[in-house]
Amino acid sequence: MKQIYTASGPVQAGNGLYIERQADADLLRYCREGRFAFVLSSRQVGKSSLMNNVATALAEDGIESVIVDLQEVGNQATPEQWYQGILTIVEERFGLGVNVNDWWRANANLSESHRFGRFLEEEVLSSRQSPGH
Repeated sequence: MKQIYTASGPVQAGNGLYIERQADADLLRYCREGRFAFVLSSRQVGKSSLMNNVATALAEDGIESVIVDLQEVGNQATPEQWYQGILTIVEERFGLGVNVNDWWRANANLSESHRFGRFLEEEVLSSRQSPGH
């Protein structure tokens, strides 16, 4: 029996309940173009469904993506813990084989935000095959 009511959590798109919005096309386009994109909004407005649908479409195109739930990182974290927490999630999901803590300490001469960006460039992007290559 198909469930047509969801009290909370992401709507299951496969059950025919998801209504595409302009944000779906926009986010997918931004990601396909390699543009930085993030989704911020209040609770229970479809962010998870939007991100999951876009991630599925990207995977069908052979493009890897990572969805980071900021609640997983925590709201009581220091800036260093926050950035490192996100990088740890990204490293684990991509299976990069990089010790984030060691890398972070080795680059302690840089600010937290600079280290964050450098890790994404040096460890994540350099290890991924870009689309079409």
